[in-house]
Amino acid sequence: MRCLQRYFRRYKRIHMENERNQENGERFLLPFEYIIENLTTSPMLNYFKNSIIITVGVLIPLLLISFMAGFALSKIQFRGNKKILSYFLLGLMLPFQVALIPFQVALIPLFTIFSKMGILNTYPAVILPQIAFSLSYSIQLYYSFSKFLPDEIIEAAIIDGCSPMRTFFKIVFPMSTNSLLTVATMQGVFTWNDFINAYTFTRSTNMKTVTLGLNDFVGFMGTTDWGATFAAITVTVLPTFLFYFFTNKYMLSGLTAGAVKG
Repeated sequence: MRCLQRYFRRYKRIHMENERNQENGERFLLPFEYIIENLTTSPMLNYFKNSIIITVGVLIPLLLISFMAGFALSKIQFRGNKKILSYFLLGLMLPFQVALIPFQVALIPLFTIFSKMGILNTYPAVILPQIAFSLSYSIQLYYSFSKFLPDEIIEAAIIDGCSPMRTFFKIVFPMSTNSLLTVATMQGVFTWNDFINAYTFTRSTNMKTVTLGLNDFVGFMGTTDWGATFAAITVTVLPTFLFYFFTNKYMLSGLTAGAVKG
């Protein structure tokens, strides 16, 4: 909060200097002065729509699949349980966020497959790889959390007549808010800032995301309208900044959940 207060005090002071300069015939505008102009004169709103659709399309299946898989691997004993968990742990080598094996090695095969399937330049072409490469980390996080969930709570629900699915959604799911927000925050930021998937699997301007749309502000021979460019950058990073600002305490709690007993 102190940082924000200092920021707004400095903004007010610079704005007053700007007004004085305009009276003397000089003109210096902060990036915020260009935001409305950018939204009305460029397809930024369409880029925002694409980014929102892709981010939501990644997060909803990712959270649901990874949480159910992590819970099942930690609480349901069945043959091959450990092997399946090891298989998902092996996938931690591939996520592009912590790439021990570069994610780029999969781009050409994925491009070829999507081309044959006819889904290039569509939302699924951008969404599916991000879900696949984020599953391992998300499942591991949910597995660690679910491992320390008291078995007595689940057993009591089963004895009272809850089915496994109802127990999961009515009891386990509400108790896992911190872990859900942790994965949603991390993967949401990665998805919103993603460049390589959108650049590889889309072609038309109508399918551009906000990260690709920033290229529109670079003109011929590298000429750039820096005021409009920094305004666009500000608008681009603001959603992720605000989302993390309001969820960071839940994220920290989710990361430490299951780290120690008791």
